[in-house]
Amino acid sequence: MAKTLILSALAAAFFFIQVVECVVAVANSARLTIKNNCAYTIWPATLTGGGTPPIDDTGFELAPRASKSVTALPKWSGRVWARTHCSTDPSSGRFSCLSGDCGSGVVECRGAGGAAPATLVEFTMQGYDGRDFYDVSCVDGFNLPVAVAPVAREGCNFADCPVDLNAICLPELQAKAPSGAVVGCKSACLAFDTDRYCCRGEYGGGPKACPPTNYSQFFKKECPRAYSYAYDDGTSTFTCRNTDYIITFCP
Repeated sequence: MAKTLILSALAAAFFFIQVVECVVAVANSARLTIKNNCAYTIWPATLTGGGTPPIDDTGFELAPRASKSVTALPKWSGRVWARTHCSTDPSSGRFSCLSGDCGSGVVECRGAGGAAPATLVEFTMQGYDGRDFYDVSCVDGFNLPVAVAPVAREGCNFADCPVDLNAICLPELQAKAPSGAVVGCKSACLAFDTDRYCCRGEYGGGPKACPPTNYSQFFKKECPRAYSYAYDDGTSTFTCRNTDYIITFCP
């Protein structure tokens, strides 16, 4: 009888601890509200970094002027991007997109990343000193304008690339649909795959070894609050704490 009571008490205590941990996790979670201000439908997607709790929604359709919120649990790190020009093949039933496609064959990306070029919103929640770190990255190129803004937090800055770079993309960087329409703007690394443009090999030692190029400066001029190449940290990474975020495509 005593043994049964002890086991019951231990089970109850374990359940209580789980409930408390769950409540704490929810309380410390961040809400990411994804908005589509584009005049056309987009398909946002999320990718979780290794060893961090995933976001349940890995891909979904978002009509013009629509929004959807997802929950990032404490310590989440990962990226958000949007796919464009998506359709389902009537014969095979396979879903695919002309930009940002993750190759899953369905709307949900299920742990797969997006094909470059794609504009990325990157997060590390509750990192160093309990701060969230976030940025907009064109390191892998660009496909849609985007902005990320902390909600109601004074002193926290927004990151963005608000310009439609597809409309002004240099010819050698253009990613085109079969129709000839420009659906993305490649980074120099993606377009040419050289050590100099990708900051590899002898150029991999930091910003002194791999300074900006004319191509990365093109991105930086148009989007000064976004990463333009691998070592563009100083003006491209932002921090905040204990807040939610609004991610707006076509801000």
